[in-house]
Amino acid sequence: MDPLIGNMLGDGHLRFTHKDKEGKVRGNYHYAMTSKSYEYIMHLWSNIYSSICTTTLPNPWPNPKTGLIPTQYTFHTKSLIQLTILHKLWYKWSDDLNKFIKIVPLNILDLLTPIGLAHWIMDDGHKHGNGITLCTDSFTLIEVELLVSVLRNKFNLEANYKKRTQKGRHIGWRIYISAKSANKEKLISLVKPYFIPSMLYKLGI
Repeated sequence: MDPLIGNMLGDGHLRFTHKDKEGKVRGNYHYAMTSKSYEYIMHLWSNIYSSICTTTLPNPWPNPKTGLIPTQYTFHTKSLIQLTILHKLWYKWSDDLNKFIKIVPLNILDLLTPIGLAHWIMDDGHKHGNGITLCTDSFTLIEVELLVSVLRNKFNLEANYKKRTQKGRHIGWRIYISAKSANKEKLISLVKPYFIPSMLYKLGI
């Protein structure tokens, strides 16, 4: 559960797949990441989510049969009622978009642990100067403010958010953990035990 929280704040998705024999909607967990993070994807599939995944290896995209070099790898779990329940926590229906959109649960303070924070950074974080940026572009300003408050109040990290623009157009908000907090005594000591070696570069080590 702890890694899932971090991955859901990043590139993870829960989705509905089908109805079971009792007519209940079932959902599964779907994950996609750049081929640069292949070792992390395999770690998630073979270690973290192995108990709820099938034996099908993560799929390369585009398919190598096309002659193109894969740029992403994806995998999904089995369809489970527990994941359907989690879907209600992480998504709300948008009439404007006619689809479910991912949200930050209001109880994220209780849900996010050092393990979850480690996976959030491995998933959707990167070194930025002497600090660390978390890509939260898809969340609203209110949700980003909530996440910043969790980082500050639960983990005692100096964090803030910044507006992200592209060609002069506002496209989202990103969280920045200051250099003062992104050091060995604070953030690194908190999350490094849960990092895999190939992802330590995101902590600058």
